[in-house]
Formats: sequence, C-alpha cells, structure tokens
Amino acid sequence: MSRSLLMSTWAAILLLACESGTAPQSPTAAEEGVPLGPEFAAVPNPSFQPFAFTVATCGESVDVSGTFHQVVQFFVGPGGKQHFRFHINAKGTGVGQLTGARYQWNDRLFDITNIAPAGTVSFTLNDNTRLIGQGRALNLNLHVQNKVTITATGQVVVDRLVVRSACG
Repeated sequence: MSRSLLMSTWAAILLLACESGTAPQSPTAAEEGVPLGPEFAAVPNPSFQPFAFTVATCGESVDVSGTFHQVVQFFVGPGGKQHFRFHINAKGTGVGQLTGARYQWNDRLFDITNIAPAGTVSFTLNDNTRLIGQGRALNLNLHVQNKVTITATGQVVVDRLVVRSACG
C-alpha cells in the first residue's frame, strides 16, 4: 500500500478504532449544594479520543499513539444546500521500530462535503501531518488534498488527488 493512500485513509481507520470518551459529567454547584472542588478541573475532555497506528516514514516504521479532538458540523444553507464539515486536530508521540527514535505527531484534517438540492455532491479533504523526529531522527511532512465532485447523474466531473511529502 502506498504511503499516500495510507495517510489519506488513516482518519477513517482512526475513527473506527477509537472508543468513546469516558469522562463523567461534572455536577453543578446547584446540584451538589457545595462549591465545585478542583477535582473537576482535571477531568479529561470527553471529546478527545485515543488513536494508535503504525506509519511508514523516512526510513523506518513508527508506532504512533495520542489523542485527537474532532468537531463535526452539519447545516442546511438558505438555498437548501447541505453542508457537512469535519475537522480533527491530533497530537501524539511515536517510537521508531528499528532505531527506537522518538517522534512527535501533529495532524490537522479538514473535510467538507456539500450536497446540492439537485443532487450534486462535492467532497474536499485537506490533511496536513507532521511527524517530528527528535534528535537525529528525520521529520516527515505530508500534505494530502483530495477533491471529488459527482453530478446528480453520477458523472464524476472533478477527481483530484494531490500528495506532497518531504523528509528532512
């Protein structure tokens, strides 16, 4: 499997492999009848989800794990056009399988799907990923942009995939 295909599909795999957040709901002062203590300041945000996977980088495979925060928005515009927006920020750490080198993972994924009342569907994905090597380990910078537009008759009128990657 090519690196670009792996990187452009990692978000879908990531979402399927993640568990729901488990942070309890914080009671309000009115519910408890006492001021809230500092123990609720440390409660993790349940919108942060764990991830773990292996990514092929500049010379070795790296086992990466961390958390991501997702924001999903759906709305219908004044003309009836439906808009679905999906955004992820991910941060994590990784360890090289061959060298034991340490890495920092930073990722931003932004996806927009638009569905016109006449049935035309447009999908755009922008993913910027940085795997930052510590010490002498090489960095990996990856940018994936994918755009697909399909008419109401099923004809694909735009199908573009741009992948840029750099090691160093």
